[in-house]
Amino acid sequence: MDINIAEAVEGEDALTYAGSLPVPNVQEMERSNPMQVPERYIRNQEDMPKTTDAIHLSCEIPVIDLSLLSNGHKEELKKLELACEEWGFFQVVNHGVAEEVLQGMKYSASEFFELPLQEKNKYAMASDDIQGYGQAFVVSEEQKLDWSDILVLVIYPTRFRKLKFWPNAPKEFKEKIEVYSNEVKRVGEELLCSLSLIMGMDKDTLLGLHKEFVQALRVNYYPTCSIPDQVLGVSPHSDTSILTILMQDDDVTGLQIKHSGEWVPVKPIPNALVVNIGDVIEIWSNGKYRSIEHRAVTNKNRARISFASFILPHDDVEIEPFDHLVDSQQPIKIYKKEMVRCNLSCIPDRFKRSEEDKSKGVDLSVLSPQIPVIDLALLSSENVEELKKLEWACKCWGFFMATNHGIPEEVLQRVKDAAAGFFELPFEEKKAYSLDSNEMQGYGQPFMVSEEKLDWSDSLILRIYPSHFQKLKFWPTTPADFRDTVETYSTEVRKVAETLLGSLSLTMGMTKDALLRLHKDMAQALRVNYYPTCRNPDQVIGISPHSDATSISILLQDDDVTGLEIQHDGGWVPVHPILNSLVVNIGDVIEMWSNGKYNSIEHRTMANENRARMSLATFFTPDTDVEIEPLDHILDPQGSNRIYKKVKYGDYLTRSLWKKIEGKTNLRFAKYNDKVES
Repeated sequence: MDINIAEAVEGEDALTYAGSLPVPNVQEMERSNPMQVPERYIRNQEDMPKTTDAIHLSCEIPVIDLSLLSNGHKEELKKLELACEEWGFFQVVNHGVAEEVLQGMKYSASEFFELPLQEKNKYAMASDDIQGYGQAFVVSEEQKLDWSDILVLVIYPTRFRKLKFWPNAPKEFKEKIEVYSNEVKRVGEELLCSLSLIMGMDKDTLLGLHKEFVQALRVNYYPTCSIPDQVLGVSPHSDTSILTILMQDDDVTGLQIKHSGEWVPVKPIPNALVVNIGDVIEIWSNGKYRSIEHRAVTNKNRARISFASFILPHDDVEIEPFDHLVDSQQPIKIYKKEMVRCNLSCIPDRFKRSEEDKSKGVDLSVLSPQIPVIDLALLSSENVEELKKLEWACKCWGFFMATNHGIPEEVLQRVKDAAAGFFELPFEEKKAYSLDSNEMQGYGQPFMVSEEKLDWSDSLILRIYPSHFQKLKFWPTTPADFRDTVETYSTEVRKVAETLLGSLSLTMGMTKDALLRLHKDMAQALRVNYYPTCRNPDQVIGISPHSDATSISILLQDDDVTGLEIQHDGGWVPVHPILNSLVVNIGDVIEMWSNGKYNSIEHRTMANENRARMSLATFFTPDTDVEIEPLDHILDPQGSNRIYKKVKYGDYLTRSLWKKIEGKTNLRFAKYNDKVES
């Protein structure tokens, strides 16, 4: 029941979107062969609707009396607030829309869908337009398809209407759409006024934020299906709207909402409207009100029609939590991926970088081919020339690409697929793994310790080793193989780290196991970064410039999209991906142990206008009680060349984690005679 406005882009005259692949008409398939359902519609076992859904909870879905709300009735306002906090869905009665308007709309839509296909195809969607009749948002040949056909029309502003898609048959259908939509607009405005009040604002605040009211209508037709337990009418999703107002079929239940981990059917109340909170309200309310995942199932004996009206803000409205809903008890919860899904063309100010930040350092793309490439197979055999290359890379660049590292290609691909599967989950599902405010594990945005500028990325952080630090409540259970895949990859990348530390020990003039022994019980953590697309990538930064408070960091990049940049010779050098390679960088700990001989280099990540990007960074660090200082054999006999003082790694790490991520500030803190703000 959603129009995915992440794909819909508001132009000067109309709403257009990125396009959809052509697929067969579901109603015609069912008419021609009622017993056959093509494979592309049959869901995987875990996605099939189950008959054990929480029907018993249906009667608990809140029912709100709009006539009481509109009069400012306190008890009804409290009911509305509870509904938004705990359910994200409610049914609305006494809404003032005349029964003949509702029934007339249903009757005309039924007549339209009963027209011959040739007649309906006069209003077929163009390949690049969201409006019209057909199926939308089919983006790949592998995608599972929904068992439904749709008619989508933009209602307001009227200049976005494309009347060629408004059916002339049945007679008066256009007029009935107009009358019904005007009534729904009124209901939407009344609800927004009440929502403003329960959010502690003036009654007209939310309406004023819209700038220009945008409203779209999606009429869904769900044909009968011979195997309703194996298909879905509409896939699970949350709505990228402010509010969605749905008119259901009075006789057939199809809508289901996610509540307490179960799917609850929304049984129709005659002439009622179903309202759900959209992603925009969830963001504005800083997560207090919930945009809930929902889906539609099919029926073996009865076709079904529903009418979803989406209330949306104007395209240039900035969406972020209201200031009065953010405090120390309820810290800011901005999720960049969700803002992109909400079709932001204007970047909120907290993400916009100053001209100074954007211009720091020149573009040294010409140096990208010079970034060292190290063959780990040769390193492992203590090849003298490869060890010299490693030493040069650590001195001159602090970064290098590692090839022939021994991790099977299928392990790399599986962990990328698992991470991508997690970030594509609905917002509500990902939030179950949200970062704990007291520790650095979970999903969200770390290092938000002030009102400074924010990074254009989301992260999932997991502690891998020692295993007693793992908190499995933060480990996603979807995709199903996520945990096993991450553990397999992490085991493999740890072997690579041990090989590299062995080689670094040799280049630093020690025995091969020296650095590993210095770590005591070497810790390992994984940070999966998701960088959504950004319409103005020159205004934001995916991750701010920083060095790593690690011994070494090992990064698995996206194979197709460049985002990582490293500082070199006063400029920024993009690190172009090499297929199936790893990117390794020297961390602050190795720089301190080497007394500055090997460099922990500042690096950053940039956003991309057209392609989202992911990376998986694995951090290797000493035990927290290890004392870090330059190694004796690297200092001169008097120690006069000593750059770094002795610091306990646990203290250094704590400082790094709970201060703003910014350049090499933390490493300067460990230097002699360097004054850095504490």
